Amino acid sequence: MMSLLKKQAISRGDDQFFERLHKNFWQGEGGEIFSSNCDHRFQDLFLNQQKEDFIVLQNLWRSSDLNRIVEFGCNSGLVLNYLTQNLEGVVHSQGIEINQAQIDTNNASSRFDKRIQFYCADGSDWLIGNGLPQTLFVSNGGVLEYFSRERLDEMLTLISNKLKPALFFAVEPVAPDHDWKTNKESVPFGEELSFSHNYVDLFESNGFKIVHQRATDFESWRMMATIATTSN
Repeated sequence: MMSLLKKQAISRGDDQFFERLHKNFWQGEGGEIFSSNCDHRFQDLFLNQQKEDFIVLQNLWRSSDLNRIVEFGCNSGLVLNYLTQNLEGVVHSQGIEINQAQIDTNNASSRFDKRIQFYCADGSDWLIGNGLPQTLFVSNGGVLEYFSRERLDEMLTLISNKLKPALFFAVEPVAPDHDWKTNKESVPFGEELSFSHNYVDLFESNGFKIVHQRATDFESWRMMATIATTSN
């Protein structure tokens, strides 16, 4: 039955169906066990293969007047903790995660930098009520892939219009056959049927300038690192 519903949603172009499906998964048991199965990606992907991207981010941070970090889909907080401790002058960091059990685990742990706070919330809702200028926004290892293009447009437009100056550092999987030159649409792909977004059009059409972009092949995915800055 679920297979049929997915096929029908694809034929209708019903992005909201997939967004609801992903949200239910990550709020539930799937989100609870993700870190125990996938925390190795922090070392294997972020530290080992994204070093070049982090150095670019570090240099951009140093030349900016940003002082806070917000990570959407922070999960077990490893990347947020690393960024907080390795970017100079961070005043405050906030990790936003939709799974309450993971947030409870993070808040009970003593391993995190004291400048970090964790909140259980939908990233879009949290941004509308709590976003501030001078922020580095982060999604790592596959977070924006679970948001519809419509909601990402709303989030990025809010940042570029009302929360600048800001940087956005996104590391997201993309479909290898998604040709961004000919297709600006977001395409469901892979076993999860998450969204392969056109990250050039996504950022540029919502008031950002892309200053760095690089693809990395990791396990069975192509991960695209994008760093974008709000325009003056």
